[in-house]
Amino acid sequence: MKTEEFTKILSDRKLAQLGDAFVNFVYSLALTRSIGEPIGTKVSDRVLADAARMAGIRKLLPKRTTRGDVSNAVEALVVYVWLHNYMTMDEILAILEAQIDSPSDAFTTLSEKIIKKLIDK
Repeated sequence: MKTEEFTKILSDRKLAQLGDAFVNFVYSLALTRSIGEPIGTKVSDRVLADAARMAGIRKLLPKRTTRGDVSNAVEALVVYVWLHNYMTMDEILAILEAQIDSPSDAFTTLSEKIIKKLIDK
């Protein structure tokens, strides 16, 4: 995938909106599986922005991008790979569950694996 295509995904507001709900759902599901009882949670912008920075996504965005827009980029990216069948929900859940105690690390690992899949495309 070309850089222009990748940055287009990162800035897609409609993908980010769907991605927000999807990211919260899959993380809540990963927590539910890990804890053994239902739990719903919201993944903070800080967690996703940290993951974007650690995975190298932040450097692909304009300099004056807000933390909220950086987290939107991660949300757009996560839902994009699921919608386009690059990763299954089970694959996403497995990555999140493996680092459930550290959401920033879990989303960093997920972001890195997504980037690798899209580059190999």
